[in-house]
Amino acid sequence: MSNSLVDYLYFSQIVNIKKKFFNAELKFFKFFFEITKIVPVFVIIRNPFVFYFVKPRDFFIAKFFLRKLRYKLQGKKISIIRAETTLLRLVFSFFDDVYIHNVKLIEKTNGTLIDVTFIFDKDRAVAVGIEGGYIKAVNFIFRNYISFDSSFNKFEKDPVEIRCTKTNL
Repeated sequence: MSNSLVDYLYFSQIVNIKKKFFNAELKFFKFFFEITKIVPVFVIIRNPFVFYFVKPRDFFIAKFFLRKLRYKLQGKKISIIRAETTLLRLVFSFFDDVYIHNVKLIEKTNGTLIDVTFIFDKDRAVAVGIEGGYIKAVNFIFRNYISFDSSFNKFEKDPVEIRCTKTNL
């Protein structure tokens, strides 16, 4: 993790996730509740991925039912994500099952790039997904559903993109 004050302020931002519920999301919402008895904060569908966002206190209970959810929804890739309030924690919650070595902020002219660095090829492969499917879905969520708290007006307009790289030790 970088130690600069700008990085700290950027990653400490409060994030808001836009809740959009259409019929498909409501069906998945109901299905999740019937299996887990946990009310998800919201559901985002980006075929073939279904992202269930749950409160951090419900995360481990919901994770217990992940295998059952995947069995019942064959053909869908189910992910349970902690609905965190800060940007850094939200980034880490998208990559829950892998070891992240470092997270860096890279400012570009057309937006902001968050570089998530891994030590092992296997961890990076899991984070990226088959043919880059998972990281594309995560970037879609950040572009369309994640917004920053209004107190950080400078960063609010910048689109955020996440990139996964492997470090050379």
